Amino acid sequence: MPDPDLRILARFLPEFESPDFPLGVWSPMQQAEDGVYTMPYVTLSPVVEEFVQAAYDGGWVLCDLDWPKWKETEEAITRYRDPDALARATPHQLAQLLTVFIRQDRFVEGALLDDVKSGHVLAILRRAAELLGSGEPSSEC
Repeated sequence: MPDPDLRILARFLPEFESPDFPLGVWSPMQQAEDGVYTMPYVTLSPVVEEFVQAAYDGGWVLCDLDWPKWKETEEAITRYRDPDALARATPHQLAQLLTVFIRQDRFVEGALLDDVKSGHVLAILRRAAELLGSGEPSSEC
């Protein structure tokens, strides 16, 4: 199976690199008048939501990856912790990392927001743009 189209990721690079890029926010725990509590939750910015949907639609979230198991491997840990290793990642390895980041967020509230804030997602987008060739996202998507 061929790697997903790098342009799908690279087109988000300018927005994620912007210094005033809105990531998302945590909503605090609230108590309603009837005494029921709403636990804290994350609301991702529209751009991050669009990015997640594009990752799913574009095949960057791998449905056949056992991501909970893979994220514990030496390869995954190295790619996550070592910026130089991430800067050498293949498209498939980028997809593996994105799968972990995006899927994990369904089970750990705020996980994706943390990965965006930490610069891990930005590093993936930069690597995608680099692999694309020019470092600039293609206008064809």
